[in-house]
Amino acid sequence: MTVFRGHHQNNCLRCPLVGGARPHDEELVVLGRLRFNLKAARSLCRDSMLHRVDRPALVEWLTSVPILPEHVDHLPAGLWPGIMVTLPNGLGRPLIDGNYRAARALRDGTGFLVYVLPESQTRKLLIRSMGRAVANQLWNRLRDFNQR
Repeated sequence: MTVFRGHHQNNCLRCPLVGGARPHDEELVVLGRLRFNLKAARSLCRDSMLHRVDRPALVEWLTSVPILPEHVDHLPAGLWPGIMVTLPNGLGRPLIDGNYRAARALRDGTGFLVYVLPESQTRKLLIRSMGRAVANQLWNRLRDFNQR
């Protein structure tokens, strides 16, 4: 079998490259000015943080992120849970890992589980991902957002 470098599995841009390197350990998710290191996020997840996301919340979140419908079928059913972080001051709980798994669960009518990192763990994650000074500065801006 001939494998051409640069060809994506399933001819899908979201799938890995055939013959390509494995995803980098420092995979980052960027939300605005916040950066979340997924490897660090996974290390903070505990069974006690596992929650089922209700369908309306899932629908609302997925309308705000780009999803390639053809990629949803490329994910095996029953993959690991997603990860949500908790922003301070009631600013929300964005999903930083699992958008496509959430889309598949929604489409198939199955439940979707996530690890919900509480504020303290989210702040710890930001410090690991961005460095203490930058993370603290951004966190404090978020914390004080509605008080201005």
